[in-house]
Amino acid sequence: MASPRVTLVTGCSSGIGLSIAVKLAQDPKKSFRVYATMRNLAKKGDLEKAAGSTLNSTLFILKLDINEEEQIVSVVKEIMKRDGRIDVLVNNAAFGHFGIFEEMSMAHMKSMIDTNTLGTFRLTQEVIRCMKVRRSGRIVNISSITGIIGLPYANVYAATKFALEGLSETLYPELRSFNIWISTISPGPVKTNFLDKMEATQDVAPSSADPKSPSGKLMGAYYGKTWDALLERYQSGEDVANVVLKCLSSAEPLLRYPTSGWVDGYMKERFVDGVGSTAAKNFFEVMKSVSK
Repeated sequence: MASPRVTLVTGCSSGIGLSIAVKLAQDPKKSFRVYATMRNLAKKGDLEKAAGSTLNSTLFILKLDINEEEQIVSVVKEIMKRDGRIDVLVNNAAFGHFGIFEEMSMAHMKSMIDTNTLGTFRLTQEVIRCMKVRRSGRIVNISSITGIIGLPYANVYAATKFALEGLSETLYPELRSFNIWISTISPGPVKTNFLDKMEATQDVAPSSADPKSPSGKLMGAYYGKTWDALLERYQSGEDVANVVLKCLSSAEPLLRYPTSGWVDGYMKERFVDGVGSTAAKNFFEVMKSVSK
């Protein structure tokens, strides 16, 4: 029997991260040994409940704030000490914002960029080093439809997801030479507490909150016209987790995976064959030729 794949998942206190960690830990074949991480261990109750009998069996909870480099290094060292390898990294930790771009404070923009991009990038660096030694690994980045198309009023959040897509596309040909595969998963609207968290992390009292302001009126009209359509396309965290499992079960995973036909339509308009842009495919062919 093959050893379980040692898996590190970020942002597991709720939502998509929780669903992914539990889905992998509850795999009937016990194919995964999951380290489910979160910034605040006081919020681990929902994960512990969902994990059930897998808790401390195939699912282990660790503290990790990806904005703290010392914690990144410490957690990776801890897993390497316990298991000697990290086979899978799932980068899920992120938070969002919808609003008027020019009203977002520098502190708020920096916080989102630090979490959604820089923290994720730094953790990925640390794990790649371990994977390259063994010449094996999988990296799954939870992106978003906002990383495929720029939705109005998603501005900085969309920019962070575009950055994640860009990093993944550049690493795809680089890492293949080391038998490391990187993929992005792009959900559309997901019914989690993401919106509640987003509301809790907004800047204080933006002027666009005033429905009488021109920007507030425009934003309100936009969401009034599109919100119901978005709600109709809601998926669950488990739907996303199923796509992650599909990706990890593939011998040669694609670079990009949509989680619904709606997202797939936009992805097909923008990219080619699940690999990326035509240029990215050409880069991959060059990398294949020089790595022989």
